[in-house]
Amino acid sequence: MALAGQVVGDGVRLIRPIGRGSHSLVYFAVDGFGQPCAVKVFHAEMTDFAEREFQHASGLDHPRLASVLGRDTLEGRPVLISTLARGEVLFSRYVRRAALKTERRAFLLTLAHLLGALAYLHSCGLVHRDIKPENIVVELDGSAKLVDLDLSGTALETFPVPTRFGTAAFQSPEAARGEPLGPEADLYGVGMLLGWGIFGSLPDATRPMPYHPDPLCSLYLTLTRQDRQQRPVTPRGSAPKF
Repeated sequence: MALAGQVVGDGVRLIRPIGRGSHSLVYFAVDGFGQPCAVKVFHAEMTDFAEREFQHASGLDHPRLASVLGRDTLEGRPVLISTLARGEVLFSRYVRRAALKTERRAFLLTLAHLLGALAYLHSCGLVHRDIKPENIVVELDGSAKLVDLDLSGTALETFPVPTRFGTAAFQSPEAARGEPLGPEADLYGVGMLLGWGIFGSLPDATRPMPYHPDPLCSLYLTLTRQDRQQRPVTPRGSAPKF
């Protein structure tokens, strides 16, 4: 059912869809003062995901994170209203591969902004748990914001049964095993994105990679170590140099 034209919250009007995820549809919207924002409309059965994202994101304040402004329901579906992250998702922004060769400065800025967002998130005791291109919105110059905290949670959060978070191609080994996740799991996802930027395709971190002259290849290898205890536990110091 089309939702464009519907109003939620305090006069926020949905204009057009701008993104789709497994749990939700994101609309470009304008508030009562004509200012742009984003409205994330969850599937009706995804109330727990919407509540999780609201609880974790509503108190966050960082220029590289989309800020949640409020919540509502629309035709029985949970809704979150947030600031608008301008640009395209990472893989759509960088269509010329390998990104570190074709647009090195812009791609490094994207990674630096992603690491800045993660440093702040981790300092708040949270982990994102789903670092992937669809959750990174990038502007033309490479400026980026991290979005979608519906899978986020407290560091090393435990569950009654092993629970797997994330997207397979960017998932750390411990995430694939359903273990409690810490900051190093998010950094593994960053490492996979760095590898994509170096090689032009997603690497297989379980296999030795052929020699590559890019000086950031050593950082890729460090971030994607299979043993979580051998990976960095903080984004600080991991940011690639321009």
